[in-house]
Amino acid sequence: MKHIRTIITDDEPAAREHLVRLLAQDQELEVVAECRNGQEAVDAVRKHRPDLLLLDIQMPQMNGLETVRAIPKDQLPFVVFVTAFDQYAIKAFELCAVDYLLKPYDDERFFAALDKAKRHIALRENDRLSGRFMDIMREHLHARSEHVESFTIRDKGREHRVQVADLVYLRAEGNYLWLQLKERHFLHRLTMNAVESELDPGRFLRIHRSYIVNLAHVRSSRYSGNNEFIFTMANGERIVSGRSYKETIARALQEQTV
Repeated sequence: MKHIRTIITDDEPAAREHLVRLLAQDQELEVVAECRNGQEAVDAVRKHRPDLLLLDIQMPQMNGLETVRAIPKDQLPFVVFVTAFDQYAIKAFELCAVDYLLKPYDDERFFAALDKAKRHIALRENDRLSGRFMDIMREHLHARSEHVESFTIRDKGREHRVQVADLVYLRAEGNYLWLQLKERHFLHRLTMNAVESELDPGRFLRIHRSYIVNLAHVRSSRYSGNNEFIFTMANGERIVSGRSYKETIARALQEQTV
C-alpha cells in the first residue's frame, strides 16, 4: 500500500507533536518531515515531494499563505491549514486549500479533514493515470481490428488488465468515467466521447449521453414508451435510455435480430 507522504509545519513544538500522534493512528500516513516555519516547509517540499502538507498560518519568517505561494505549482501538495485564526479562511481557500482546521479541534474534525485530503489525493492519482489510459488503450489494439480490445489501468497502487468484453457499461460521472464490470468498477478522469471512439460500435451502444452499454451484457431490453428503452444488464442493473437515442437504439436492436 502506498503511503501518503505528509509534512507537518508549525512553529509550536506541542502542536507538531499533537499532529504526529494523530497521524500515527492512520497507517496510510507517513510523516516525512516536521518543519518550524514556512521556509523549512518550502525546502522540505522540494526535497520530499509530499502528497499532503499540514500547515499553520501564523509563523515567523514566512506565514502559511506565503509558504503556499512560494512552492512551485508542480511541487505543491494538497494543503490543510491548521491554525487558531479564522480570518484567513477565505484567502486559504483561494489558494485551493483542501480544508481549514481551527484550533482547538477535536479528533473527529481532524480525521474528517484527513479523509477529505485522501479523496483529493486519490483523484489526483487518477488524473495522472488518465493521460496514460488512452495511450494504453491504443497500445492494446487488437491486430485484426481498429478498435481497442483490452487495456491496463492502475487502481489503489495495483495494475489491472481489463478486457473490454468484460465491461458491462460505461457511465459519465462529471469529468470522470465509471467503468462497470460484473463485480467491480473503476473510476477515471476521461470523457465519454473519447472512449466511445475507441470502442467497437458493433459491440457497444450509446443509449444515453451518460451511458454506453456492452450489448453482450444486455440481459433484456424493451420499449417502455415515451421514446425510452429499458435495458436490464447482466449484473442486474436497469438503465433507462435517453429519449433522443430512440432511433439509434431501435436500429441497433433490429440489426442484432437479423
